[in-house]
Amino acid sequence: MSESVKARLSTAQLFGLLTTIVAAILLAAPLWTETPGVLPAAGVVLFAISFWATGAIPPHITALLLFLFTVVFSIAPPEVAFSGFHASATWLVFGGFVISIAVHKSGLAARMVQALMIHLPARYLTMAGGLAIAGMALSFIMPSASGRAVMMAPLAVALATELGFAENTRARHGLVLAAGWGTTIPAFGILPSNVVNMAFVGASEGIFNISFTYFGYTFLNFPIVGFLGALIVIVLITILFGAKPQPQGKTSMQTGWSSAERRLMGIMLVALALWMTDSLHGISPAWIALAAALVCVTPGIGMLPASVITNEVNYGAWLFVAGVIGVGAIANHSGLGGAMGELLLANIPLTKDGGIVTFYEIFAISAAVGVVTTFPAAPPIVTSFSDAIAQATGWPLESVLLVQVPSWMIYPFPHEAPPVAMAMAVGGVPMREAFRLTSVYFVIGILIILPLQYLWGSMLGIYL
Repeated sequence: MSESVKARLSTAQLFGLLTTIVAAILLAAPLWTETPGVLPAAGVVLFAISFWATGAIPPHITALLLFLFTVVFSIAPPEVAFSGFHASATWLVFGGFVISIAVHKSGLAARMVQALMIHLPARYLTMAGGLAIAGMALSFIMPSASGRAVMMAPLAVALATELGFAENTRARHGLVLAAGWGTTIPAFGILPSNVVNMAFVGASEGIFNISFTYFGYTFLNFPIVGFLGALIVIVLITILFGAKPQPQGKTSMQTGWSSAERRLMGIMLVALALWMTDSLHGISPAWIALAAALVCVTPGIGMLPASVITNEVNYGAWLFVAGVIGVGAIANHSGLGGAMGELLLANIPLTKDGGIVTFYEIFAISAAVGVVTTFPAAPPIVTSFSDAIAQATGWPLESVLLVQVPSWMIYPFPHEAPPVAMAMAVGGVPMREAFRLTSVYFVIGILIILPLQYLWGSMLGIYL
């Protein structure tokens, strides 16, 4: 083992030890205070986030410890602690694992990758950009971010293999992150393309009777934080993860389709049609993915043996996704998110009519809540006290509400956006590798993208 690897491991383990001590103190709050409140919840959430970010222990072990501590210390009841297992997103990932195996074993992935390589130069920047932009384009026609991530991640893995990037290499991880990030983050700027967007709109209408139009919302949030941000991330992924492709020989398009390819293509086209029309039939994308996975292992119809479910599905990554969803549920049940919002409001001196300073202050409050609760849970929490922020800053309530959106697109920890975590799980990307991308991009976003977004919103008359 090299000295740099030893140093990295020792640093991660030291940070994990310090985090564990702090978490233990917070978990023991009932022993040293009569009103422990949300402190034990803060301890267990801090523990999970820190160990996921550093990778000091495997992420699925961290998830299992999260479940154990939550139940043993009565931070939340079992139905809340284990809510990730009956969340639709978790089962969408399970279906995605089986579909990913089918895409590879049938030969369909190789065919799709060959078509991509014929039309694009075999350069890392081009391939990462192609994956990210394809996922971003899907955001306009397919409303489920999780469904898009599960579709694009297997393609990224197959492309990495074709380009000569072996498993557990940074170049491979970068392509998966390009697919996951491109399908999820820019879509926060497109009104109906993410559950988070719709939760935000629903909370704004339900609490304040304020609604947003598709064009107004998208025209404000997509050009700078969405599209420009995607271009920056593509370049950043190339710098952090890029390597010279070494494709196996000259790429030529396969001609005849195998029976397995034809059957899987039929299954995928039906699933895609159902995903794109979920607002009409009301069936969750998760159950569509699960049904497609079961068809793939059905004798006489599918192309996989039933044994893949027990032998080849990555249940460690599946547990990690359940843990990510569980963190948000635990934070909501314990009141940690709301308490954190109140603490921030009480301690951040909001500037009245402060222009870009006020913009950054509101962004900081929303971003801090997102770290603890994850994005699906953050919008209702921040929206609930947006009127207090509006009164303190002198900004219109609608402007305060809209400042939340960039905080979902510029964030420091990978677990905050569950669809990105799903793509990572399907593609086998360690959390620490994703943290390299999100942490660096967070700094770039703070210094470059947010000022541009403020100027753009001011030109449109939104940030006043």
